[in-house]
Formats: sequence, structure tokens, C-alpha cells
Amino acid sequence: MKKLGKFSLTASATAAIVVVTAGSAFATTIKDPVNAYSGAVRANNIGNITLSGTGSLGLVTNTCTGSQLDATVNSNGTGGSLTGVSITGCTNNRGGTTTVTALGLPYSGATVAYAPVAGGRDGTLTINAPNTAVNIQAVMTLPAWGISSLTCNYSLTSSTPLTINLYNYNNANKPVPSNTHAQGTLTGQSLQRTSTDVRCPSSAAATGKFQLLAQPSGHDLAVTS
Repeated sequence: MKKLGKFSLTASATAAIVVVTAGSAFATTIKDPVNAYSGAVRANNIGNITLSGTGSLGLVTNTCTGSQLDATVNSNGTGGSLTGVSITGCTNNRGGTTTVTALGLPYSGATVAYAPVAGGRDGTLTINAPNTAVNIQAVMTLPAWGISSLTCNYSLTSSTPLTINLYNYNNANKPVPSNTHAQGTLTGQSLQRTSTDVRCPSSAAATGKFQLLAQPSGHDLAVTS
């Protein structure tokens, strides 16, 4: 599936673009990379993305080979909005496939924060929680369990924000140093099930690495104070 708004369950956590961590001590400026930048940002995966969760029947792990997420943000990190999602090449460990619709896009009310860690990230990209505007519908085929179609919905219903670590294009500690662009990582962040079918995983925990570029210019990006 290549259409915006459709993606594998593995993308549900990646649908979390942008919110500042509470109490950040730093001002935030997004640059491209020299000038302050407000506008569209595109995230594409570097390597596979996985998302796992357990329901009444057991563990479901999805692996996807391609992804694209589109968002907008202001140069001071405010006003973030996820506008489009497409994830492709998704299979699961039960012999089937998973496709998901991001219902009600765009998802707004988000922010980027400059939050450096020595030897690690330069900032954070998070969506605040709870946020029931997020509505991710996953449709899975699970042949190993004799299920031809299982529909599951996910949102941010807990009080735990979903945060992505950000790395500037010139950060030597980027997750994939051979990739020359700014990057973001998901490391098990999750959305929670809102559908009542207990066969659906109770949450969806995502892992993946992404490159980040301004659009349509393709300029590199940096998060600074």
C-alpha cells in the first residue's frame, strides 16, 4: 500500500510526531541547517521497522520494509502536526500481513524540544498523552491462527507521552552514522488498544530508525537552542 494515511501496525507508534518534554530548560530552534525553519518535514525509515504486542492468542510482531511520515512544525518547535503516513512491505510472525488506516489525520498539538544528552541525542519529538484524537486502525491477516481478518484500533489513552529521540545531521553519535541526514529513533514506544476484541494486542510497541529532511527542499535539519 503506497497511499498516504495507510500503513502497517508498525507505524502506529510512528504516527507520534512531536511534543516537548515538560520542564525543558532550553529554548528550541529548528534550522535547515543554517536558517530558522518552519514548514514540512518528511521521515523515511532506515532499515526495517517492527512493532509488537500481545493479545489473548499470543504475540504478534510486524516487520515493515518501507515508511514515509509527513509533518509540519514551526521553527520554535511549536505547532507540530502529523499530516500523512505510508508504510509498505509489512508481514507478521503469524504468516500474514498488516495494514492500518490513520483515521482523522492530521494529528495536531505537538512540539519539538531541544534536549541534548552527552554522547547521544540532540532533541526529542513526542506526542503528548492522553490524546484520543489519535486513532489507528489495524487490519491483520493471521493464517497461523486461522484468522482471515482482525480489526484493531489504537490510541494514546495512558498518561505516558510517546517520545522519539532526535539526532542532528552532524551528530557523530547518530544511530546510523553512514546516513548523512538528521535522524530519529523509536525504541519500544507504544499506543494502547481501544477496540474491545481481546485477540488484538493490548498495545503496539514500535522500534525503528528514520532520516529527517525538510520538504520539498530536501535540506538537512538541526535542533538547537
